[in-house]
Amino acid sequence: MEKDRRLLLVLAASLVALAACATLAGIEEPRADGAANDVRDDGGGAPLADGLGVRPEKVTITTSCQGEGETKFVTLENQTERDVPYELQVPEGSAFALRDGNDASASLLKGTLRAREVVPVYLRVTETRAGTFDGPLIARLGDGVAQIPVTVTVNGGSLAFSPAIVDFGDVRYDQPSAASVVQIENTGTQRVNVIGFTAVTGADAGADFRLNSGGGSIPLDPGQTADVQAVMVPGEAGSQTSATFEPQTEAPTCGARPTLTLRGTRVNDDVTVNPVLVDFGDVACGSTGATKTFTISNYSASPVSYTVKNDADARYVVTPTAGTVPPAAGSNAGTTTVTVTRKPPGAAIETYSDAIEVSFVGGADVKTTSVELKSKTVGAVLEVQPTALANFGGGETKTFNVKNVGNKFVFLRHTSSNSSAFEIPSESRETPLQPGAAANVKVRFAASGNGQHNANVTTTRTSTPFLLQAIYPSSGQLCEPAPTVTATATK
Repeated sequence: MEKDRRLLLVLAASLVALAACATLAGIEEPRADGAANDVRDDGGGAPLADGLGVRPEKVTITTSCQGEGETKFVTLENQTERDVPYELQVPEGSAFALRDGNDASASLLKGTLRAREVVPVYLRVTETRAGTFDGPLIARLGDGVAQIPVTVTVNGGSLAFSPAIVDFGDVRYDQPSAASVVQIENTGTQRVNVIGFTAVTGADAGADFRLNSGGGSIPLDPGQTADVQAVMVPGEAGSQTSATFEPQTEAPTCGARPTLTLRGTRVNDDVTVNPVLVDFGDVACGSTGATKTFTISNYSASPVSYTVKNDADARYVVTPTAGTVPPAAGSNAGTTTVTVTRKPPGAAIETYSDAIEVSFVGGADVKTTSVELKSKTVGAVLEVQPTALANFGGGETKTFNVKNVGNKFVFLRHTSSNSSAFEIPSESRETPLQPGAAANVKVRFAASGNGQHNANVTTTRTSTPFLLQAIYPSSGQLCEPAPTVTATATK
């Protein structure tokens, strides 16, 4: 008897200590009746049996890209008198992993949850990019399945170049090229101060090129961009030269530093075209398009006629398609600027590579230069399953799943056309979705009157709320309307 009493005291002390750890880690408190939180499987599987539970119902982890941040765990609880098998699984591509008994990261943990046992399982952030990432933790306890939403926020600055390659093509050896504008963007969640650019490859530490940001450092808040002018400087005529540059920052940034590659060939030709790579970068699916230019330079004493042939499948409009480049005035070349406009890209999420041909005649010389055109359509595309919810019981909640199969973050809002009968709970009314991420949206049957009740639940894109802009990026375009979910029930 005394031995049994001592065992009960040890078990009680262990549970008190575990509860204290859970409170310190930010885990939710248990329900007032002492039972585990009732986490249901929003994916349509069997719910957890009575006496089995996972806490908390949602996990939020905030860390930095240097790995400094919170430690969080979930607790598996078995308040029954029988042992049950358990399995925890993290889907591929998630921003977090499970920590196994050897302190290694794992995507799958299995074991047995003993009768009246409480087991903590720690989570570890594996994502090094800045941003907020959502994904589920799938828990199987016995025959039941639960999905616990996990939100990982990695704080830090992150940079990107657009375009990442500038090809100046043929450049008159004794003159600087026309400037090409490159954008540098802070794609992270914290401010970045760019203090310069360093050549990581290329002869003479990149001395063949010059990057000009207007003088001084470049402070970039999250989502902010700045223009940097790239120029190929005069030098000896010869083979193609290139250099790759990285930005230098006051503080470390998340992930690998982006690179900008500059290349070109110095020539002794009278007529040159540059750049020969026109990269439009990301073009939003709902935009009206984008515009870029290239320059034809004439260093001879006579005017030069040119024509532009556009075989780009009507994705671009080129103006003018023909004309005359004036002669040089002393050492200054005569120039003509040709404008290339990307037409509205439509809803298809694709990357395009096309070419136009620039031909010109100077004296007896005939020359054709190919100018490559690149663009990438970006936006959010939604998959919704199922699109019909029916057979609600009184006060019952059902869910549908929304997945972003596009390549751009989007902030969504869900609205019921008959909110007095079918309401969207506050936690489901807005959904931030990274590319590839999915989330469940709850719909609760709340009709007070008898009879047949119907509603349409629509999902639309909205701007990222101001208070969340430090966590989430700007909401991208929705390339096509999301499917409508119908809800029907009889009371």
